[in-house]
Amino acid sequence: MAKRSSIALPCKAELPYSVLTDYDQYAEWLPLVKSSKLLATEGDLSVAEFELRPPRKGKWVVECIHTRDQMVLWRTIGGEIPIAQLQWDIEGGQSGQSQVSLTLEKKSSWRNFLPLPSGMPDAGKCLAALQRQISSFLPEAAAGDGGEKILDLVETSQGFVCWIRGKKYVMTPAPEGPRD
Repeated sequence: MAKRSSIALPCKAELPYSVLTDYDQYAEWLPLVKSSKLLATEGDLSVAEFELRPPRKGKWVVECIHTRDQMVLWRTIGGEIPIAQLQWDIEGGQSGQSQVSLTLEKKSSWRNFLPLPSGMPDAGKCLAALQRQISSFLPEAAAGDGGEKILDLVETSQGFVCWIRGKKYVMTPAPEGPRD
């Protein structure tokens, strides 16, 4: 059984590929991941470990096969998660947009016949989490979820310029020394 979902992102394919292959940072953006780390890498092959949040506690180890800016494929090699394979497909468009699809393939097991929840993550929710992470690099990517840009921070030669809800604030360094 496979679950598939897609999302359009306002960025080139390099950015989602970079986020998806940064295995040490998954806990920052993917809700079901408590911690993550890269165990080994060689060329386009990596091995990563994820510690999952409740209700799916435990560790999950995957081998990861990459095709630069096009695909990230995970195959389960250890752990008690019901996913056999997870594939992120990235298609870059000419207008600087990209389409990211996620396919989750469930392990086949005799447990599939028991009336228990599968524990399968939702592909759409995983893509929404990816979009939120992308928006930390590109604020315009957040517009897809109905949000509005309320903060813009720019470094200039005079210091930082911060725009909050359309009002400009110029921030300059405070003098160094003891504070009272």
